[in-house]
Amino acid sequence: MSTNRIINGQLASLLARFRHVNTIAIVDGPFPTYPNVETVDLAVVLGLPSIPDVLSAILPHIEVSSVTMAAEFEAKVDAKVVGEYRKTISHLPLNIIAHEEFKLKVGQTLGIIHTGDNVPYSSVILNCG
Repeated sequence: MSTNRIINGQLASLLARFRHVNTIAIVDGPFPTYPNVETVDLAVVLGLPSIPDVLSAILPHIEVSSVTMAAEFEAKVDAKVVGEYRKTISHLPLNIIAHEEFKLKVGQTLGIIHTGDNVPYSSVILNCG
Protein backbone atom coordinates (compact mmCIF):
# COMPACT_ATOMS: atom_id res chain seq x y z
CA MET A 1 0.00 0.00 0.00
CA SER A 2 1.27 3.46 -0.92
CA THR A 3 2.13 5.74 1.98
CA ASN A 4 2.02 9.05 0.09
CA ARG A 5 -1.69 9.79 0.80
CA ILE A 6 -2.66 9.89 -2.91
CA ILE A 7 -5.35 7.19 -2.97
CA ASN A 8 -6.83 7.87 -6.42
CA GLY A 9 -5.09 5.23 -8.54
CA GLN A 10 -5.31 7.14 -11.83
CA LEU A 11 -3.94 10.30 -10.20
CA ALA A 12 -1.12 8.39 -8.49
CA SER A 13 -0.19 6.82 -11.82
CA LEU A 14 -0.08 10.19 -13.61
CA LEU A 15 2.03 11.74 -10.85
CA ALA A 16 4.45 8.79 -10.93
CA ARG A 17 5.09 9.52 -14.62
CA PHE A 18 5.64 13.28 -14.08
CA ARG A 19 9.34 13.66 -14.82
CA HIS A 20 11.92 16.08 -16.16
CA VAL A 21 10.48 18.45 -18.82
CA ASN A 22 6.93 17.09 -18.36
CA THR A 23 3.95 19.28 -17.60
CA ILE A 24 0.63 18.52 -15.94
CA ALA A 25 -2.42 20.80 -16.09
CA ILE A 26 -4.85 21.21 -13.21
CA VAL A 27 -7.95 22.75 -14.71
CA ASP A 28 -11.21 24.28 -13.53
CA GLY A 29 -14.62 22.66 -13.99
CA PRO A 30 -15.66 24.39 -17.23
CA PHE A 31 -12.24 23.94 -18.91
CA PRO A 32 -12.49 21.98 -22.20
CA THR A 33 -11.32 18.41 -22.58
CA TYR A 34 -8.56 17.28 -24.94
CA PRO A 35 -9.19 13.85 -26.52
CA ASN A 36 -5.48 13.05 -26.95
CA VAL A 37 -4.41 13.98 -23.40
CA GLU A 38 -5.01 11.68 -20.43
CA THR A 39 -7.54 13.20 -18.05
CA VAL A 40 -7.95 12.36 -14.39
CA ASP A 41 -11.42 13.60 -13.49
CA LEU A 42 -11.64 14.54 -9.81
CA ALA A 43 -14.66 16.86 -10.21
CA VAL A 44 -17.52 16.04 -7.86
CA VAL A 45 -19.73 19.13 -8.07
CA LEU A 46 -19.06 22.67 -9.23
CA GLY A 47 -16.59 24.06 -6.71
CA LEU A 48 -15.35 20.72 -5.38
CA PRO A 49 -12.48 20.07 -5.31
CA SER A 50 -10.86 23.42 -5.91
CA ILE A 51 -7.53 23.83 -7.65
CA PRO A 52 -5.84 24.90 -4.36
CA ASP A 53 -7.25 21.73 -2.72
CA VAL A 54 -5.63 19.56 -5.39
CA LEU A 55 -2.38 21.52 -5.31
CA SER A 56 -2.15 21.20 -1.53
CA ALA A 57 -2.68 17.45 -1.82
CA ILE A 58 -0.17 16.73 -4.58
CA LEU A 59 2.64 19.32 -4.32
CA PRO A 60 4.33 17.56 -1.36
CA HIS A 61 4.65 14.42 -3.51
CA ILE A 62 6.07 15.77 -6.77
CA GLU A 63 8.96 17.95 -7.89
CA VAL A 64 7.70 21.12 -9.56
CA SER A 65 10.08 23.75 -10.93
CA SER A 66 7.49 26.39 -11.86
CA VAL A 67 3.80 27.07 -12.43
CA THR A 68 2.12 28.63 -15.46
CA MET A 69 -1.17 30.54 -15.31
CA ALA A 70 -3.23 32.67 -17.67
CA ALA A 71 -2.87 36.45 -17.38
CA GLU A 72 -6.65 36.74 -17.36
CA PHE A 73 -6.78 35.16 -13.88
CA GLU A 74 -5.30 38.21 -12.21
CA ALA A 75 -6.99 40.64 -14.60
CA LYS A 76 -10.55 39.29 -14.27
CA VAL A 77 -10.79 37.72 -10.80
CA ASP A 78 -11.19 39.51 -7.47
CA ALA A 79 -7.79 40.33 -5.94
CA LYS A 80 -8.64 38.57 -2.67
CA VAL A 81 -9.43 35.33 -4.51
CA VAL A 82 -6.25 35.69 -6.60
CA GLY A 83 -4.26 36.11 -3.39
CA GLU A 84 -5.79 32.99 -1.85
CA TYR A 85 -4.96 30.90 -4.92
CA ARG A 86 -1.47 32.32 -5.28
CA LYS A 87 -0.69 31.56 -1.62
CA THR A 88 -0.80 27.84 -2.46
CA ILE A 89 1.99 28.23 -5.03
CA SER A 90 3.88 31.16 -3.48
CA HIS A 91 7.08 29.11 -3.10
CA LEU A 92 7.28 28.43 -6.86
CA PRO A 93 8.27 30.66 -9.80
CA LEU A 94 5.20 31.78 -11.72
CA ASN A 95 4.96 32.19 -15.50
CA ILE A 96 2.08 34.31 -16.80
CA ILE A 97 0.87 33.82 -20.37
CA ALA A 98 -2.22 34.73 -22.41
CA HIS A 99 -5.20 32.40 -21.96
CA GLU A 100 -5.16 31.38 -25.63
CA GLU A 101 -1.52 30.30 -25.32
CA PHE A 102 -2.37 28.56 -22.03
CA LYS A 103 -5.04 26.46 -23.76
CA LEU A 104 -2.53 25.39 -26.41
CA LYS A 105 -0.01 24.36 -23.75
CA VAL A 106 -2.63 22.27 -21.93
CA GLY A 107 -2.99 20.23 -25.12
CA GLN A 108 0.74 19.40 -24.90
CA THR A 109 0.74 18.19 -21.28
CA LEU A 110 1.40 14.70 -19.98
CA GLY A 111 -2.03 14.78 -18.40
CA ILE A 112 -4.89 16.91 -17.15
CA ILE A 113 -6.34 16.85 -13.65
CA HIS A 114 -9.93 18.06 -13.95
CA THR A 115 -11.36 19.70 -10.82
CA GLY A 116 -14.73 21.16 -9.98
CA ASP A 117 -13.22 24.60 -9.45
CA ASN A 118 -15.56 27.40 -10.49
CA VAL A 119 -13.12 30.33 -10.39
CA PRO A 120 -12.57 31.54 -13.97
CA TYR A 121 -9.06 31.31 -15.41
CA SER A 122 -7.77 29.57 -12.26
CA SER A 123 -6.24 26.62 -14.11
CA VAL A 124 -2.51 25.98 -13.71
CA ILE A 125 0.19 24.07 -15.50
CA LEU A 126 2.87 22.44 -13.34
CA ASN A 127 6.31 22.29 -14.92
CA CYS A 128 8.98 19.74 -13.96
CA GLY A 129 12.57 20.75 -14.63
